[in-house]
Amino acid sequence: MPALLSLSRRSLLPITFGLLALARPAAAQIQPADTARSRPGISYSEETVPDSTGYAFEAGLGRRLRRLTRVQVEERRLWKLDPFNFELAQQGGQLREFSYGPHLLYEHKLRTSWSVLLELTPAVVRYRERYNGPTFSGLDVQTQTAGRYYYNLRKRIRKGKSASNFSANYLSVALGAGYGRHGYRTPFSEAERGHAVRASVAVLYGLQRRLGRYGFVDFNAGLPLPLLPAAGPLFPNNTLHIRLDLRVGLALGR
Repeated sequence: MPALLSLSRRSLLPITFGLLALARPAAAQIQPADTARSRPGISYSEETVPDSTGYAFEAGLGRRLRRLTRVQVEERRLWKLDPFNFELAQQGGQLREFSYGPHLLYEHKLRTSWSVLLELTPAVVRYRERYNGPTFSGLDVQTQTAGRYYYNLRKRIRKGKSASNFSANYLSVALGAGYGRHGYRTPFSEAERGHAVRASVAVLYGLQRRLGRYGFVDFNAGLPLPLLPAAGPLFPNNTLHIRLDLRVGLALGR
């Protein structure tokens, strides 16, 4: 009997060690739920979900503003019409001069930041050459040919404030002319009345923006130099002459 009991104990030892080896991996895989959070060097934060109502309102407002300014609409050609161009001049309480005529402009993109602009401005003119003198009337035509460089257009495109749609700040060199003896202006300068042809050149700095689908605003300032009927000084009478021009009108782009 003692010999049998000793044999049974020796046979149970391998079985016991085997069961312990199988149980050890299972015990190693069971960890308390908060064990991982107690490790040093690891921080945790909870993500805050934004208010869906406020986010939808801001997104809708952004879409309306982009639609109003057409910042995401690419355009290669732009027709512009300013129908409210009129000028009045009085002397001694009497109307000395009155002119009215629309501005018609066409602008075409050569590259993303470069464009050419053509303008035609016919006008009906009524004027007096002297106080209490007779009234004359006639037709005056002004034209402009210009090149424009929209120097910050690519930056505005990267920021999502514009597309290739003529909405940016620009530098321009323009040639203006006037035709008709009843007028005395070019788009950039003035001369004596009675000359059939007048001409001037100007360097301009300006900005142009779209107003909705069918509107535009164009403001520029520049230095004019008369060419015809006679070339004039850049600064007449030693004074700095800066020309300002504001156009607001209808636009149709493609």
